[in-house]
Amino acid sequence: MLLKIETLLFFGFVIQPNLSGKFCVQRYVNGQWITKGDCGGPGRMSALQKELQSRAAEERKQKRTVDKKWTVFQRRKYGNVSFFRGWDDYKNGFGDRKGDFWLGLETMHQLTKAGNMEMKIKMIKKDGIYWVAKYSSFRIGPGSDFYRLHVSGYSGNVTVGDKLAYHNNRQFSTKDADHDGPLSRHCAAEYGGGWWYGNCHDSNLNGNFHKISTKGIWWEHYNLRFSEMRFRRRAGN
Repeated sequence: MLLKIETLLFFGFVIQPNLSGKFCVQRYVNGQWITKGDCGGPGRMSALQKELQSRAAEERKQKRTVDKKWTVFQRRKYGNVSFFRGWDDYKNGFGDRKGDFWLGLETMHQLTKAGNMEMKIKMIKKDGIYWVAKYSSFRIGPGSDFYRLHVSGYSGNVTVGDKLAYHNNRQFSTKDADHDGPLSRHCAAEYGGGWWYGNCHDSNLNGNFHKISTKGIWWEHYNLRFSEMRFRRRAGN
């Protein structure tokens, strides 16, 4: 019996004879029991099932707790909130936290200034392809430096790769506050949204939701119909 229990606990299955002498196989897969053979009816292994089911429930609870640690700071989903806004709006935040919104640069700075955050971007292209871009390091500088972006450590499944690298170490610009650097162009006014522009962008997730061009929600040559940006404390910090 001890061997049977150890096999179940470590591998999620057990092979044992039932009362009629026939053998049965029971496996615990993705929170459910799968039975093969003659196992002598329900309830045969109820105590062991309850133990593994309890473990699975605890794992799901822990996963949900980890997921809740993410702070979403940008979302474009419905297109009912304009992102062509001025400096004060981008500094303080706007929109609906359950829909399209921007958390606010000052809040983002306060939450990330310790420099121990990671960041993730979820994107859906116009053709329905789902992308995820992850960054192992993410920080927003202070308002005195116009909320400069510090991001690195890219990984993900995005076909065209990292399109925030060009914007790393750039200051934030809006239609009424041009911090693009020594350029004759005013990228925020030209492309319809606040962003860490250079000359002008490889990505612009705050562009015009309804445009299908470089003035739309843009990730190098691809328009998006959804984007969500979030950060959390790195594991072990």
